[in-house]
Amino acid sequence: MLKIKPLDLDEAAGLRGYADVRIAAQAVDHPGEPASSRDRIIASLREASPDFSEFVRLVALRDGEVVGIAAVGLRTRLAVGSITVHPRYRRQGIGTALLDALLPELRAGGREALENRVVTKGSAGEHWALARGFHVTASRVVQRLTVADVEPESWELSAPVGYRVERWIGATPEHLLVSVASTRRAIHDAPDTARDPEWTPELVRAAEAEDLAAGVEHRVVVAVEEATGLVVAFTDVQLYPDDFEHTVWHDTVVAPRHRARGLARFVKAHMLRWLLTDRPELERIDTGTAAANFPMIRVNERLGFVTAREVVVVSRSV
Repeated sequence: MLKIKPLDLDEAAGLRGYADVRIAAQAVDHPGEPASSRDRIIASLREASPDFSEFVRLVALRDGEVVGIAAVGLRTRLAVGSITVHPRYRRQGIGTALLDALLPELRAGGREALENRVVTKGSAGEHWALARGFHVTASRVVQRLTVADVEPESWELSAPVGYRVERWIGATPEHLLVSVASTRRAIHDAPDTARDPEWTPELVRAAEAEDLAAGVEHRVVVAVEEATGLVVAFTDVQLYPDDFEHTVWHDTVVAPRHRARGLARFVKAHMLRWLLTDRPELERIDTGTAAANFPMIRVNERLGFVTAREVVVVSRSV
């Protein structure tokens, strides 16, 4: 008999089962990709996140064994996450049972939509989601840089004429705050960015405060136009506690009037040099880019990223 209950962070056996489902699913669904350890997965469950106010995590048990999990982060009206079933127990209705248990809890908390942003394109997971009321809202490529495969000399780029680089960890310098927010708003010009926030100085400060509270090291590199002193290109990376070998690249955006001048590649190359100088143990960096954003895909390729897989974003009302 199948039993679904919240994950108890104080129950060692449930935590091990949760992690083992994640590990087994990754081995089957993404063979060849680096896998997280059981200890790392369990540790991550106790870490605060700057992206979500709280989490809902469910486990499905059969005869005491964890056979499926649901994990979603909560925002004001949106829940983002995934449902994962151990490969040995798929096609037995476990994923659907988890979804049926999850939706009422999300509705009760005022969430209006459930979204999964990393469903492999064309996979059984995509077909399952479409059959259960989800629809595809975006298509993305996951690109990966494996540090050992790249010559660092390829990141030695000079600033384009008329620009200089600035960088910081944590809080944006006050004199750059307004132009950082303005440049970050330009990300809405890129494909499939409808859910990105309308950045304001206040929202930038709020996001920085969330990173600080969660123990996340937020690194930013920008290009500043010499003539005006304004930020015109921005890129950022968040480094999480205890995850020293891997990170995920977040936004890279260039103000419209300054595009096609090599600024995106320049700020990202500077970030790579900075990261590897301070974090020599870093082995890989992942980034997601809209499949239609060909210019950014090419920028990443020139820096040494390769496409690991194509994913779709699926969403449904709750």
